[in-house]
Amino acid sequence: MSTPRKVFLVSSYLLLFLTACSNVNMAEASSNVGCVSTGKMPAVGKSGACPYPESSQSCPVTPSYQSLRDRGVLWPCPDKNKQSGEQYYGQCTYGSGGNPLCSFDPTTPQFGCCCPGNGCWTPPLFNWIIGVCKGSGCGGYNGAPSTQKYKNTGSQLVVNYAASYQWTGSSWQLMTNSSFNTNGSKPAFDTMKPNGGLSPEDAWMQPQPGGSAAWTYGYYPAGVKGVGPPGMMFVLSVESVWNVAWYMLNQVTLDKGPTIPYPSDLCKEGNDNCWASGNAGEIDFLEAVWTVNAGATDDYRRLYATQWNQVGRSFIGDGGSTCNADGGWFSDQECTNNYFLGTKQNEPEPFVFVAVVDKVGTFIYRIPSSQVDQLWPGLSRKTAACTLSNNRPTQMPENKGPPCRDDAPYCALFIPNCQAPNWGGAAAGLQGGANQGCKVNGQQGWCHNWWNLFDDTNQWLWPSGGRKSVVQYQSPAAAVTMPWNYEMESWKVNWQDNPVYNAGCCVENQGHCPS
Repeated sequence: MSTPRKVFLVSSYLLLFLTACSNVNMAEASSNVGCVSTGKMPAVGKSGACPYPESSQSCPVTPSYQSLRDRGVLWPCPDKNKQSGEQYYGQCTYGSGGNPLCSFDPTTPQFGCCCPGNGCWTPPLFNWIIGVCKGSGCGGYNGAPSTQKYKNTGSQLVVNYAASYQWTGSSWQLMTNSSFNTNGSKPAFDTMKPNGGLSPEDAWMQPQPGGSAAWTYGYYPAGVKGVGPPGMMFVLSVESVWNVAWYMLNQVTLDKGPTIPYPSDLCKEGNDNCWASGNAGEIDFLEAVWTVNAGATDDYRRLYATQWNQVGRSFIGDGGSTCNADGGWFSDQECTNNYFLGTKQNEPEPFVFVAVVDKVGTFIYRIPSSQVDQLWPGLSRKTAACTLSNNRPTQMPENKGPPCRDDAPYCALFIPNCQAPNWGGAAAGLQGGANQGCKVNGQQGWCHNWWNLFDDTNQWLWPSGGRKSVVQYQSPAAAVTMPWNYEMESWKVNWQDNPVYNAGCCVENQGHCPS
């Protein structure tokens, strides 16, 4: 067992990675000038019986990896060994178990980094995934009976196009191999119908063999490079959005299977998808509440933004000044207010959702389709341009903070990213990630902070006249001003959006503190 690494400032590993990752993504972005819309997702396109309770309708069938291999369209297994990926983590301690875990003391500045699992030395390259479901194919079906009637109806997600963009330092460049129907040449795709309700020739998406965790079907780009530093953006234009998940995973996790693993005999370094054993990364942009009965609130329209799944190693979380600025829900009693209301059941309403991930955090814009071409030139209800010269929308979002309900159609949510270059130690008087509310755990540790590789793309800070967030978790270490507004942060509430006292955060920080 090697000893834990010394406190990380700016290492040669980081510099090597920054150069390599930027060169890869910039080269790919440059090659896409004059791009056109892409082809289809690889799949079989068969239909079959729907999950319970439907029996008279047909639904898509998720293909197997073998069926794609037989057709010659299966992507290779991404074998991310130590030799190719050590620069993404630096010096580390080897842990034990399939999901390697170590034991570190977070009160010390040295902390430590637990080496990722075999084949999981992943780079910070990501892509989008859509999850939809029906009946018992929806996660938490028996555990949250109040939501069953909504899950029995099935997801309602009709997509005009889906796109990934790479930030070049001055503009957003479409990644054609991760984007679909961006020229609007095909009709909208209904994710719950075989071939999207289109002919097999026109079907431009298909379920992928790796699935999508708590969802019946997973749609995602596989076998591509993905997007990453210095900035990434994902766009989803919809006619309706209800009971769905739209989120970001590491490209390695997508390629090795978010839920159903890639065949192990085809992987040199194992088929672990690295979600846990590498902390490869996940950010949920839109996610229906599938685990608790309280999810039935608002007729199951709530779609939460969250970033606290498997944070650690080099994928660092952040709680902001409220301790809960990373969003999500917790129980039948408590949640955060970091949610959108999606469309009403059986009532389509077109929106374009844009998720920007940069150094500061994740900015998720909900833009009415009737306004999108004015608010973000180059985007429309049916098309997305190859290059977006505007780094952000032309106008500030209408809301003053979370949540995004029906009163502000053009609305945005925010999740902060950790700004610290090192941990600093969770002990009084030490400056660093611990004092700033950055989130890791003592079993996986702090390796690098990938967010330091990203640019600030100068997204909107709302509302007008808002005050900057200030954090101080390790007094007497000095308070630190963050590059976002306090009003943008979500906080802990009950399911009626009334603040819940959050002891230990409200006392020392400027969070919402009901008496």
